[in-house]
Amino acid sequence: MDKLFGFLLEVKKELKKVTWPSPQQVKIATVAVIIFTLVISIYLWICDLAFSRIIDYLFK
Repeated sequence: MDKLFGFLLEVKKELKKVTWPSPQQVKIATVAVIIFTLVISIYLWICDLAFSRIIDYLFK
């Protein structure tokens, strides 16, 4: 039990050393990730559609 308590105290100390991002930085990063995900998703959808059409054309 002492090891667990010591571990939790160390975790608490380490978390106090962390430099947390501001809410504005978190919002900007979140928007960037969402936009990047949408762009990559659209690109992959277009590639999938194109390859499907090519395969359909070749095997008909």
